[in-house]
Amino acid sequence: MIKWGILGTGKIAGKFAEDFRFVKNAELIAVGSRTEQSAVSFAKKYHIDKHYSSYELLAQDPEIDAIYISTPHNLHYENTLLCLNHGKSVLCEKPAAVNCHELKEMTTLAKTKGLFFMEAMWTWFLPPVITAQQWIREGRLGKVELIKADFGFRAPYEPEKRLFNPALAGGALLDVGIYPIAFSLLFAGADVQHVEVRSSKAPTGVDMTDIYHLTFSNGVLADLSCSLGHSFTNDAYIYGSEGYIQLPIFWKSREAILKRYDNEEPLIFKDPRASEGYNFETDEVNQILLSHKTESSIMPPSKSLELLSVMDRIREQTDLKYPFEV
Repeated sequence: MIKWGILGTGKIAGKFAEDFRFVKNAELIAVGSRTEQSAVSFAKKYHIDKHYSSYELLAQDPEIDAIYISTPHNLHYENTLLCLNHGKSVLCEKPAAVNCHELKEMTTLAKTKGLFFMEAMWTWFLPPVITAQQWIREGRLGKVELIKADFGFRAPYEPEKRLFNPALAGGALLDVGIYPIAFSLLFAGADVQHVEVRSSKAPTGVDMTDIYHLTFSNGVLADLSCSLGHSFTNDAYIYGSEGYIQLPIFWKSREAILKRYDNEEPLIFKDPRASEGYNFETDEVNQILLSHKTESSIMPPSKSLELLSVMDRIREQTDLKYPFEV
C-alpha cells in the first residue's frame, strides 16, 4: 500500500483527490498548504486524515511514500526538490518544470537519491489514448503522416492571477499548449527536427494564442495550436496513409474513433470510466513503486526533457522569458 500526500490545494489538487477513490493499492493520508485554513478545508472536503500548514511539514511526514505536486508552474522546481530531499517520490503536475535547466536538476537529484519522479501527463494514461496507440501498432492506420491538435479556452483577463502573470510562468504554452505538443510527440514517435511558431501576446507579455508547426525526423508533420483567448474544439487527429483517428476533447478524452478510407463504418472505442481520469497515472506510480523501480516506461524523465526542450525552443522564437529565470 502506497501512502500519498498532496502538496497544494488548488483546483487541480481537488480533481486529483476526487479521483483517488478509484486508485488501487494506495491511500491518501495527508495534504499540505501554505495556510492552515486551506489545509484544514481541503482535508475535510476530501476526508484526508492529516493536514499541514506548510509544504515543509508535509514533506517531513515519515508515513508518506509519494507526493503529488499541484502548485503553479513556477513552484514545481522548488517543491520537487523539497520533496526529493526529504526522501519522497514525486508525481509533479505538468509542466514538470519551467525550463530544461530546472528539469535536469530535478531529475539528477531523483536519480542520485534513488527516488521515483514523473511528470503528471495524465492524458498519456487515458484508455482512449492507449487504444489509439494500439490501433496504430496493429497497422490499422497505415503510416502516420500528420497530427493535428488544439486546446483553447477563453479565460478572463486577470493580470495578477496565474494564467496571465509572468512571475507565475503564465501564458498559453505552459498551461494548455503543452497538451497538443505532448500528444504529437507521443504519436509521432521521433525527434523534432524543425519548429515554427506564430504567437500573439497578452498585455502582460505572456503568450495568449500560439500556432506551432513541427516537423519530425521520420517525416511526420504536426499542426498544433493553443489559446487563452479563444475556445477551440480541443480535438486531436492522427492521419495515416490508410485512415485517421479522432480523439474528441483529447486532453481528457473518453472516446477514440478510427475511420479507415476503405471502410464506411468507423471503429469506436468509448471509455465507460466513472472518474475524471487522474487515477490512471496514479495507478502507474503505485505499480512502479511497489515494483521498487524509479521510472515509468510510459512517461520517464527523458520524455519530459524531450517535451520541455521543444517548449524551450518555442519560447526562444517568441522571446518569452519569465522574470525569475536566470
